[in-house]
Amino acid sequence: MKNNIFILLSSLFLVNSAFAKDTMSRIFYYDEAEQGSTSQTMRYIVNKNYLRIDNGQDDADFILFDVKQKVIHSINHEDRTILKIENKKWQTPKFDFSVNTQFEIMQDAPNISDKQVFSYLLKADDITCTQVSLIKDMFADDMQVFYQYQQVLSGQQVATLNNTPKELHTPCFLLDQIYHSGDYYKQGLPVQISYSRGYEKFLKDYKESKIDVKLFIKPDGYSEYTAAF
Repeated sequence: MKNNIFILLSSLFLVNSAFAKDTMSRIFYYDEAEQGSTSQTMRYIVNKNYLRIDNGQDDADFILFDVKQKVIHSINHEDRTILKIENKKWQTPKFDFSVNTQFEIMQDAPNISDKQVFSYLLKADDITCTQVSLIKDMFADDMQVFYQYQQVLSGQQVATLNNTPKELHTPCFLLDQIYHSGDYYKQGLPVQISYSRGYEKFLKDYKESKIDVKLFIKPDGYSEYTAAF
């Protein structure tokens, strides 16, 4: 009798797990803008299994990063297509210019969440290519997912570098658009990021919330193709 009860309870647990609709995730909202254009608020939903990036609308086009598979999917509803970017290992080459990183406390910056803000600068020779303000060691697990996403994304950029004319291979282009390691995510939560190409991101808000698992599922019936290398 006891064994039967145990089997029944186990079955109920499996059924409830199978039909679970929500998963705890952390949501980050960033205002993002290309130089000279109006900003747009982007939503980043992250948990241990996925990172979803969209404009805040559940039915919008979105990017889905599968943490375990290390694969990025870019979903386009209008075309009913899914672009798949697979993980491709890459290494930063030896450049003919110096590369250095500066990481220090921003003495004049106000505290955020009672924590000091740090400055992270990535430089090519004496030119700042990537500038980040961040809160050190904040949401380390989430930032590791962001870091892994950037690694896969940069692998695609490295693989297709030869498609860009040589005359455009400036030091900053190579550092923060191609061989972009995203190492600042290892330091903490970015509250502002500025790239040499004129793109900026500003942290607007963040929260923890239960998210419908459907937001982490690729739509059925879409044509899927793999990014060319």
